[in-house]
Amino acid sequence: MVAAAYLFDGRKFAPLGWQPRKTLRWAAWRPDGGLAILVGNGGYALLFDGERLQPMPTGTRHNLRGVAWSPDGKTALLVGNRGAVLVLQGESCQELAPATSENLRRVAWHPEGDYALIVGNAGTVLRYDGPGSELYPLPGDRAHTLRAVAFRPDGSYALVGAYASRWAGYPRPHALYRCDGRYLQALLASDDEDDFVAVDWSARGDALAVGYASRPDGSGLSKAVLFDGSAWRTWTWQARGVPLGGAWRPQGDYALIVGESGTAARFDEEGGLEELATNTDQNLIGPFWRPDGASALVLKGPGDKIYTV
Repeated sequence: MVAAAYLFDGRKFAPLGWQPRKTLRWAAWRPDGGLAILVGNGGYALLFDGERLQPMPTGTRHNLRGVAWSPDGKTALLVGNRGAVLVLQGESCQELAPATSENLRRVAWHPEGDYALIVGNAGTVLRYDGPGSELYPLPGDRAHTLRAVAFRPDGSYALVGAYASRWAGYPRPHALYRCDGRYLQALLASDDEDDFVAVDWSARGDALAVGYASRPDGSGLSKAVLFDGSAWRTWTWQARGVPLGGAWRPQGDYALIVGESGTAARFDEEGGLEELATNTDQNLIGPFWRPDGASALVLKGPGDKIYTV
């Protein structure tokens, strides 16, 4: 089945009859669940109300890789290549003065809406303090490509997933970091060349990091790490394709993991992994759960996982 997006209702993946003009890379639902923003290559963006798609002008041609709504649903940040950061308020989308030329990948808001963190290549972490403020970089431990960011529910810090590349000159690279809004601190070193492409917190405060581990012999394993704030638990498995995303269902009963070659699985906090049929061999990114947990949007990604996430 060839489709640009799928809707997962907890049981099956239903293809949506979309025909976007450009490749989509990420999406986010407004906290009230009434509207989603989808972003992609060439500054492409769409609004989705659950039934209809509407183009959204952005004023940029840079590839957009991430988007997140503020907790009050009044502001959305769109981030992308060459330091692009756009602020959406109402129908107005304004690009901020860039604070870096690095590609930016993900953005997350503090649970109380005080500020947002934006992460990207070369260990870049930017802070945004709301409308009228400028972007500014945060210092911290040396890092390579930062792939994902999500705040702990109590807002004490954000967990940051990274590509722990030995080729970047790290004797023992780190794959996970924490950021308290002031400093990026290394948390978990890796003996493998881990690439955590997604991080997410359940409502009760358990973090999930999802990605893949590259071995010196060229082999690879899918990997999931659970973190309760003090202890780590790790699972690895072999699948047809490596993960390209994962997120808890808002109710916290399980996480949906999606990835290369149409792979998908349901993962629970006990380490249970149930493979799901998607009836596609496309690379899948997401999932983007509606706030009520009734369904999740999953997007077809580009063909190469490195450029997907």
